[in-house]
Amino acid sequence: MHVQESAWDDVKHQFDAACLQSAREARVQLVSEFNLLLRRFRQYETETEWVRLILDGARPFARQLALFSLENQVLHLRGQVNLALADGLSFRLDGAAAFQSACATKDPVTALRNPAEVTDALSVPTATERAHLLPIANGQRVAAILFVSGSEDSDLNALELVTGLASSILERQAHTNQFAQIATAPLLQEKAGPAAASQLVELPAWAQLGEQERLLHIRAQRFSRVTVAEMQLARPDACQAGREQGDLYVFLAKEIDRSREIYRRQFMTIPSMVDYLHLELVQSTAEGDESRLGADYPGQMV
Repeated sequence: MHVQESAWDDVKHQFDAACLQSAREARVQLVSEFNLLLRRFRQYETETEWVRLILDGARPFARQLALFSLENQVLHLRGQVNLALADGLSFRLDGAAAFQSACATKDPVTALRNPAEVTDALSVPTATERAHLLPIANGQRVAAILFVSGSEDSDLNALELVTGLASSILERQAHTNQFAQIATAPLLQEKAGPAAASQLVELPAWAQLGEQERLLHIRAQRFSRVTVAEMQLARPDACQAGREQGDLYVFLAKEIDRSREIYRRQFMTIPSMVDYLHLELVQSTAEGDESRLGADYPGQMV
């Protein structure tokens, strides 16, 4: 009997050691994956890339996912995993009670998947099936909401960590110069015209702005970065040719004019606003040389 007990203790000890080693390896792997996700978030440049990072990070922890951006009280589908939602799906925030609650509280919300809570498009016939909604904030504003089906294999803690990383990166990038000036340093100095005369663009000090003005400046900067990045991704050959010929506006007039009209309507509404779209075009598309925008380029909006 003593020999059997000793053998059993050895087996139990080996089993416990194997379980501990397996748990340690799983923990190391999970931490490594989150570290990699964080590094990728820090390097993202476009909204499309940001959306892909969220879905890639959340995919191991849920069976069905959908990411919606929130703009002017309307939710727009930006990406999905294992759902058959229509491309271009959008709906008003006030038409989906669960989304409205997640936006108001800025906390995760669990709700029934019925039309009143999540709209017809996201609802299911089963009366008891649930969905989880995880808001992604940029400062005080909810920028997006991650929709997760309520299956038992969903890991809400891990999903909340993913959306928390996404929120932190948005806020970190938006507030990089919170205690100095709002534009990034490379955008402050630009070349003005063929003479390449040095011109310092005057920007308001962050501390002098009210909360609503700050939010508008942050949105304007974000709009400019995303718009110009998407312009370059969509038409790389035109951008290259425009730089080489010193006349980017000739090649991108339609895109630039459309972006300027949106920017003027949405952001040039307060005295402190700066034409961040112009600054981003100079810094990014024209590689710091304003003269490359061409003689027909309209110049800064005032």
